[in-house]
Amino acid sequence: MSIEMTKNEVINYGLKIFEEIGANEICKVCINSGNSCCFGCEFIEDQVGCQKRNTACTAWLCGVQRYYFNDIGLLEGWNEFWKQVPGRLYRADRTPEVITVDRLPQSDHISKNKGKNVAKELEIFIANGGSFDKLERMLSLDLEFGNLYLK
Repeated sequence: MSIEMTKNEVINYGLKIFEEIGANEICKVCINSGNSCCFGCEFIEDQVGCQKRNTACTAWLCGVQRYYFNDIGLLEGWNEFWKQVPGRLYRADRTPEVITVDRLPQSDHISKNKGKNVAKELEIFIANGGSFDKLERMLSLDLEFGNLYLK
């Protein structure tokens, strides 16, 4: 079954999933710690976050988020969904105003509390001197190398 969506609906669907699974809580910890995957982007506001989302930055997951999405069983569905969205570039968006997708990732089975718990653990990690940036890189590499062995 094909679903026609506007570019804004696609972005809002991605943001809705982040909210539903508590992934946005993880982003808040990162932003509040002074780190951000969007460092240097003209639309990132310090201590607040993104002020102008596009499909590229909505789809992209940092190492911590990728690890979290993998842990909750949503990474594959998330990636498959965004592969259907044309025009995503690095921090840029040439997605047409209307697109058609065949499938949407489902997140209604995942508790928002799980993301909140991860965020609390990250806050403790940072409060104890841990580096969010180093953790993000380590998890990203761990997931990449781990996936090489799974293939």
